[in-house]
Amino acid sequence: MTKKNLHILLFAVLVVSTLLAVIIFRDRDRIDFSPIPIQRYEITLMSIDTDRIQEELERLYTLYPIFLYGADLYYVGNQQQIYNFVTCPRTRSLLDDVLEKYPDLTWLEYALGESFARYNRFFNRDIIPTIFTYVSHLDYDNRVIFLDTILLIAIDMYLGADNQHYNALPLPMYMRQRLEKPFIAVDVMRAVAHYELERTPQPQQMRTLLDQMILHGKVAYFLSQTLPRTDMAIRFGFTPEQMVWAQRNEGLVWSHLVGQKLLFDENVRNFRSFVMEAPTVQIFPGSPGRVGHFLGYRIVRRYMENTGKTIPELFAETDSQRILRLSNYRP
Repeated sequence: MTKKNLHILLFAVLVVSTLLAVIIFRDRDRIDFSPIPIQRYEITLMSIDTDRIQEELERLYTLYPIFLYGADLYYVGNQQQIYNFVTCPRTRSLLDDVLEKYPDLTWLEYALGESFARYNRFFNRDIIPTIFTYVSHLDYDNRVIFLDTILLIAIDMYLGADNQHYNALPLPMYMRQRLEKPFIAVDVMRAVAHYELERTPQPQQMRTLLDQMILHGKVAYFLSQTLPRTDMAIRFGFTPEQMVWAQRNEGLVWSHLVGQKLLFDENVRNFRSFVMEAPTVQIFPGSPGRVGHFLGYRIVRRYMENTGKTIPELFAETDSQRILRLSNYRP
């Protein structure tokens, strides 16, 4: 064999080996799952016969007990409350917008089926939640509620940032931009992450900026593993431009936090915009508010790479300084 032919053979072997490695990696990333059916309470509720309200409430209770649990279906006051809700012009308008934007939720059934399959694999569980959508009358703070086997999604909170109904809410545009279709699955899996963190004994108070960054970093890492095909900007709730800024200026932000001795600061006024809702961090033009979530994620990711811990073990580790130390984080 000539030297030239040997080089060609070695190159071919390298190419084939690389392709096999990619295929193996993809096979490991695959997971068997089934779509999880979604029950649309808003459609059933809004189609009841209001002339037979008591009989309709009895029927609703058999189908959707979670929404009527503990209610006296024979009490006239409760019947009137339901009547007022379903005949309210605002409710009708919200439902019209919901049905126009989401006539079918098969795509979400598949997305959540895959994410819950990944969650179950990581935590060695077998949770297939019963999922309901409903019209909440714009309950922003409770867009998603996860209760172990029950998942409630306020579908009227994902009608698009420019939806006219959101003008009645005291929400700035940088927060309204997350009231879009791609954020439904992200908000669901974020609720699942917080549910798991609450099941794990945590320090009574997350006092320091580092504590907050690591907490949000854990959630972000969980999202990266349960929603691997979702764009990073969507997972963090950033615009594409903000995501680019965070990646390019990671070292700059870290140097500032270290230099100003903010990591172990317990005065939230000194670091609020780094981890809480804000349009930007004022000292960094172009930055997203909550940019500390991204740094926390980078620390946690390095920690997981260096230690080989599982996600349940990550959630159980409550020493933020230990996570930082073992991450060898050096942006």
